[in-house]
Amino acid sequence: MKTRGGKEESSYTLRQIPVSLIRPEDGLARKRDREGHRDLCRSIEQFGVLTPITVRLAPDDSREFLLIKGQGRTMACRLLGVTKIPAIVVDNRFADEAKVQQFLVENVARLRLRPIDRALLIAHSRRNGEETANVARRFGVSSSTVRRLAAQLEGATPSEVSALRSHNLSLSLHAVIARNVAARDRADVIRAIGPSGICARDLQELFTAIGWRSLVAIGPRSRTQRLMLLRWSCETLTNLPKGAPKERLRQLALGLPLKLMQQRSIAMVANG
Repeated sequence: MKTRGGKEESSYTLRQIPVSLIRPEDGLARKRDREGHRDLCRSIEQFGVLTPITVRLAPDDSREFLLIKGQGRTMACRLLGVTKIPAIVVDNRFADEAKVQQFLVENVARLRLRPIDRALLIAHSRRNGEETANVARRFGVSSSTVRRLAAQLEGATPSEVSALRSHNLSLSLHAVIARNVAARDRADVIRAIGPSGICARDLQELFTAIGWRSLVAIGPRSRTQRLMLLRWSCETLTNLPKGAPKERLRQLALGLPLKLMQQRSIAMVANG
């Protein structure tokens, strides 16, 4: 760390940089296991790049970056056509690969990642075999948090991850979605509720009140209508005055548009 006026100043930045501007640091290029590289490509296709690569600015005024750590991730992005990659840009004091590794271990918890990206990185580390206690210590969270996030994000599809990142939903809201919605439908549900700003508690009560599982049981033909119902319900509920949950849900029901009410009635009849 640098110091200025007696205070610590960060010697690294976390940025999205163009893959086309990255070239290998001299002596750090290495061969990769083909099967391992295929697995890495599949992971990046599904989740994106979860662990930032490490680079430093080239000293030749080319405005390019020298790759210190992350050759496999960079190669995979080139193959997949990914144009930008998250990178930790360090100063020349951290050019040595061993120093970079220690630097990452000590500073990963302080990187300014969005909560969803941080959660994905935690779950990814655990899924790749890192011990729960080690992941918890590295990210400064409890072991129970590591286990909860790993379970919550198990089987997340690329479209679900993309929707989470696009709408930047809270992890507590996603936890409610994961409990109530099948994995194949979560991306659509996230997109439906994303703009509403509904809180996790209200969403849980709403899923119960509209009989979400009963609506799903009707079958694929009801998909558009049930998403319309969910979107309208979330937006309307968040705009109602604060009060007892039952009263707010009653007001919601009174304002239910006719075509959405018919969809809710079909679900009740279909499930006795």
